[in-house]
Amino acid sequence: MNRKISAHYIFTGTGKAIRNGIIELDEEGRIVQLIEQGKEFREQAGVEFYNGIIVPGFVNAHCHLELSHLKNHIPQHTGLHQFVGYVSRFRNMDETTIRKAMAKADFEMQKNGIVAVGDISNREISIEQKKKSKIEYHSFIEVFSLNPELAEEKFFEGKKITEKFRHAGLKASIVPHAPYSLSKKLFALLSKEMEKFYEPVSIHHQECASENELFKSKSGKLFDTFRSWGIDFTDFYPTGKNSTVSIINYLPKKNNSLLVHNTSSKKEDIEAATKLNKNIFWTFCPNANLYIENRLPDFLLFYREKQTCCIGTDSLASNTQLSVLEELKTIQKHAPEIPLAELIQWATLNGARALNLEEKYGSFKPGKKPGVLLIDKMDYQTLRLTKDSNVKVLI
Repeated sequence: MNRKISAHYIFTGTGKAIRNGIIELDEEGRIVQLIEQGKEFREQAGVEFYNGIIVPGFVNAHCHLELSHLKNHIPQHTGLHQFVGYVSRFRNMDETTIRKAMAKADFEMQKNGIVAVGDISNREISIEQKKKSKIEYHSFIEVFSLNPELAEEKFFEGKKITEKFRHAGLKASIVPHAPYSLSKKLFALLSKEMEKFYEPVSIHHQECASENELFKSKSGKLFDTFRSWGIDFTDFYPTGKNSTVSIINYLPKKNNSLLVHNTSSKKEDIEAATKLNKNIFWTFCPNANLYIENRLPDFLLFYREKQTCCIGTDSLASNTQLSVLEELKTIQKHAPEIPLAELIQWATLNGARALNLEEKYGSFKPGKKPGVLLIDKMDYQTLRLTKDSNVKVLI
């Protein structure tokens, strides 16, 4: 027997809000139809009515499941240049601890209504958890090295890990870590490999101001920190331009490219990126930005520029929880001009598109099984989230 669900508003994931609408689903949770009733709710037999808004399952476009064991291990507001040092120092705990933390984090995401995740992986330790999870993962196998002599070694290491994920039946693609952490040779090898497939690409992007300083003048906090670790910058040549312009041509134009964080991105960076690549998905992890740098991207700029944006949680190394709803609350607090329907699209359909999962998730389109979430304790007059808004998984 089909199930019918209604609420004060249904947010379809497409930027549209339907007042008193009804979603009809089959026994497998597949959308049969979306019924618009108009402004007045009319009682119908067998319709479940909920106080709140109904939204599709969330898509977490950027996470690091394998860093889940680092929760509460790294102090806040250190700046990225120190944060990466802490991660390097603490990440290699015993495998039992790491596996237990990943299982707990995966369950937390399910409980918070997340149905799909774009997950950064540096090794194969998360494979078993992802195979048995109810969440659908796309794993981004991340490689990095500034030493051109190690480019081929690091590249083939990444390819080997990527094949292990694929052999296990999981979606995976090999990707660069960040603009500042790859030699030109390694970037070129990756670019050729990524062009062979239509898989999504992910890269950490302009997470701090010193990333741009590094490319402009081979200076700044990132440069000083890496050099103090003994990293050789002999073969790194500044471009005199921001990191966006410096690396955007390495990202294949036919692939969806997730640029993650964008904390220091400006209008000129948006224009430069979208001029050269039409498949850019700007991915925000606001609570992680506050945790690490204590600053946020200019969300309103991206909204006004009509950019395609997604939501991520980053890892428990840089966040206190894995909740897309909490990320939306932070964005709404700092950019109240952005309509809730737009934010919901960022957290659902845009993320599904970015990960090539639009046929399954992201919107209430007949034939899809996107999951159904209830968000309660809303401000219905302004259609805004409140600090007390919660998410409940209905389907």
